[in-house]
Amino acid sequence: MVSRCLAILLAATTAVARTPAGFAPASDTDLIVEYNGFAPLNGAVISKSVTSSEPRIGTLARLNGTSYAVMMIDLDIPTNNPPQTNTLLHWMQTGLTPSSTATQLNTTSGTIRAFLLENRSNTTAVAPYFGPNPPARVPLSHRYTQVLVDTSGMTEEGGQALRAAAAARSGFEASAVLAQAGLEGKVVAGNFYNVTNLGPARAGTVVANATGTSGVGTTSGTGAGASQTSVPVAGTAGLRPGGVLVGGLVMVGMVALGL
Repeated sequence: MVSRCLAILLAATTAVARTPAGFAPASDTDLIVEYNGFAPLNGAVISKSVTSSEPRIGTLARLNGTSYAVMMIDLDIPTNNPPQTNTLLHWMQTGLTPSSTATQLNTTSGTIRAFLLENRSNTTAVAPYFGPNPPARVPLSHRYTQVLVDTSGMTEEGGQALRAAAAARSGFEASAVLAQAGLEGKVVAGNFYNVTNLGPARAGTVVANATGTSGVGTTSGTGAGASQTSVPVAGTAGLRPGGVLVGGLVMVGMVALGL
């Protein structure tokens, strides 16, 4: 009976990584996004300190394409007309190739085996990674969405379209960009997680700053607000590697702890 329950938990938590409701291009196929032993899946809330460095990405099933790109977008950049929000590109890396063998990773289900995507040719990032840093403005919680795109048949013109769209970072609309690059229908996997500024929310004027540094998306005004604590997952101080918040549960190895 115990073995059967554990198997159900494993199945439930390895198939939850997907794009948020309303986001396009949508995907319900798992994209594993792993930060030094933590893989926040399906809207999990995680500290920004965990996400400061570029993650590893992978898929549960082996991919057959020859080249892939990953994009990471903040969907909740505050504006001067709340609740209206803007978007911001945090990362775009092309030239990724899928591994032929699986690697063991710590995720919401403890450990799984995923096929990593690697930058073997050292392709320069179209938009270098910078980590989440939500400002003390409404909304305080930001959804960071990652999509994996099959670029195996992308033309040179398509690559130029990606570079042009990534240059500004602010106002990045993934569907329109992929259409311009001839990559409609090429999203093969997705994921998102939440990072929250602990507040309180401050008044002030939003200053656009899309330089690609850690200050992107911050605001000027009366203050920057409190920074997040450095616990791996919000509300789970002391959680050891292999434990991530999913659907109201913290999975530590194979044990579910209700929150």
